Amino acid sequence: MFAIVENILTEALSRRALKSISITVLFLLSSVAGSVLIGSARAAPNPAASLAATPLSGAEANWATPTGNSFNQDYNPQNIINSSNAQFLGLSWLFPLPTRPTALLSVGGFGGQGVDTAPLIINGTIYFVTQFDQVFALNAANGNVLWTDQIPILPNSTAGKGTGNLSLHFHDGDLQYTTKLFSNTPTIWIAASDLRDYAINAVTGKYEMNFSIFDGVKTIDGNNPGALYGSFQTNLLVDESKGILVSSEQSGSSPDTGRCFYRGWNVNVNPPTLMWTAFCTPPQPGGNLPVDPTWTIKQVNSMQHAWIFKGYGRDVPGGYGGPEGAIDLKALSPGQLNSSLYDDWGYTTQTPECKAWTGGGSSGSTAAGWGAPWILGTGATAGMAFVNTNNRDPYNSPCTLGPDLWSAAVLALNDTNGNWIWGFQTVAHEVWDWDCSWWQAMGTETIGGVSTQVIWKTCKAGYLYELNAQTGALIWSWTPPTNYLARCHFCYPLDPLNKTEMNWAFFNPSLKPTLMYPGPGAEFEDESAYSPPLNYIFLAAQNNPSLAYYVGPNASNYKTNSGMAFVSPNGAVGGRPNPLVNLTVFAVDATNAKIIWTYFTANQGYRGGLTTSGNLVFLTLSSGDVVMLNAKTGALVKDLFIGGPLNVLPSIGATASGQMEVIFPITAGIVSWGTAVPGDIVALQLQNIQASTVVTSTASAQTVTQTTTVATTITAGTSGLDPNVTYGIAGVAAIFIIATGYFAMRGRKPRP
Repeated sequence: MFAIVENILTEALSRRALKSISITVLFLLSSVAGSVLIGSARAAPNPAASLAATPLSGAEANWATPTGNSFNQDYNPQNIINSSNAQFLGLSWLFPLPTRPTALLSVGGFGGQGVDTAPLIINGTIYFVTQFDQVFALNAANGNVLWTDQIPILPNSTAGKGTGNLSLHFHDGDLQYTTKLFSNTPTIWIAASDLRDYAINAVTGKYEMNFSIFDGVKTIDGNNPGALYGSFQTNLLVDESKGILVSSEQSGSSPDTGRCFYRGWNVNVNPPTLMWTAFCTPPQPGGNLPVDPTWTIKQVNSMQHAWIFKGYGRDVPGGYGGPEGAIDLKALSPGQLNSSLYDDWGYTTQTPECKAWTGGGSSGSTAAGWGAPWILGTGATAGMAFVNTNNRDPYNSPCTLGPDLWSAAVLALNDTNGNWIWGFQTVAHEVWDWDCSWWQAMGTETIGGVSTQVIWKTCKAGYLYELNAQTGALIWSWTPPTNYLARCHFCYPLDPLNKTEMNWAFFNPSLKPTLMYPGPGAEFEDESAYSPPLNYIFLAAQNNPSLAYYVGPNASNYKTNSGMAFVSPNGAVGGRPNPLVNLTVFAVDATNAKIIWTYFTANQGYRGGLTTSGNLVFLTLSSGDVVMLNAKTGALVKDLFIGGPLNVLPSIGATASGQMEVIFPITAGIVSWGTAVPGDIVALQLQNIQASTVVTSTASAQTVTQTTTVATTITAGTSGLDPNVTYGIAGVAAIFIIATGYFAMRGRKPRP
């Protein structure tokens, strides 16, 4: 048996053909010989790589949220896997994901396959949910299924609620883990595609609770009765100390979109009761509340703090900007505030043309953001929920006037009563499809000699903001200099006090087709990471331009069109070559927003997430590569080719016996490299490194202490493959599982 396996492996690696064994034979061989093969490599040991016994804290053993911790830092403090030994990461196990059920084959939405959320790792168990709402609990040591549940969604699950058809898609904010509720039961919370939130017992897979967070447009006060909300819901946020869950709903891309809202639910009772609804846009025409052109002004007056970013103009290309880049709405005179925000969103002063187009209904709105989880404050910000919003809908129109508060914004509310505390709008009168979904994180910085909680926020406009978490005040803002990522003349934030700019129907006031960069794919439409030991923020920014066209509104298209069309540019534009699609990773000092290092990748954009741990930065690429960088210097540690599209940040945690793992979801169907396959969950471990590990694993209220000894032999990669770009860790014999079968199924690495 071993001779056969070795021959297969040698032939496959020498030819780099990787297409010699069927998936059936693959798993038959792995089940018979897999555990023995891990210890059967022939290379000489490397004593320098041996590890002494290392106690693991709960923070090191667990990946407790899809973003690592409750602060969304995408960080694990472990140091067992680090920049000195990461080249020895190799396959531990692979779990092929199922395809979606037959009953959901007719449902679309971003492919509807695979996993689009970073798995949780809790006390040696891996939890994840597929895009078609199947929940899995796997043994982190071997990938065995502990339990699984298919949430009972059907194609008509959203019928009659004003949300359009069911759509299959998830983000990291749709998954949370608690321990204090349901009599201290470990619980997985899922914001499912049928507009219900599910609480599932993490040990048994049984439901503790499930309830509808949205029963239709008529349940939202002041809502346009003909409104359309999104076909899949946004994030959830559970304050388990109070038993409060915060929810919301997305919106469409046309003017015919619903009113922006958030809701707080009492989940101490079953079924939960609605505690409050907080609105972030005014009552809409045609709703059950009168239209009030002063509503936004009153809202700002009721908030403790309110800000709009105005940027630094087209004459300040990129780089660092200080607090003067934001306008304090609370400091404006009543006359200035009235001039800027009266009839914001244009609900009462529509022109005759606009009234004809809207039918007297809403001219636009915004809704909640998605992507990375929302944040629950702690310490000085306890009880504050930090949420975000998407772009303005429609993207372009002459009927939506003013700054359009609070589109493309980050906001803080009181999770007990829903009162707004502060808001920071990142783009006034947003006309690019630059929403402010995705990554927000919390940390602590010394500001003016005072330890201060801060929020870091990236938005699709290509800016990173550091905000005072208690007040929302801008501490600094940063955008990649234009010698790294270009920015078109009409691609800078507008001035919220400039009435002319606040009336633009298109980002180019001439309405001519314009090459837009950052494009609608954005500079930042992914999750960044923060390293507390280094105080560095790691960001992946893409250059992906689009040729944007203004779509003039009329009575037939106004309720179905976003007002903009995008075309990927081909050939020369304006007599010059198009900017190449590319990606740059930045390490930015959180103290002063200065660039520490950069890492460039050509020929592909980016949508996924970064993870940092052990002085490493893990960059997952849709080409199937995991790029591991030295977190201090940006130097390449390893380019490891996994073999399938990687569009989700990796999770880092331990098995129940204390073996550290890096978990990668392979997810296809949502990126250009993808194909219509379900994908896989891939677990990598340091291969055959001697270790004796005592694990003290604490996740919220749970504590699990286990002691074990794992002793094997260190094996370096000796296959003769390129030392920087390899197909797994080829020197370990067990890698034949992935090298001969997995890559045969998924295909070769594309040429650059």
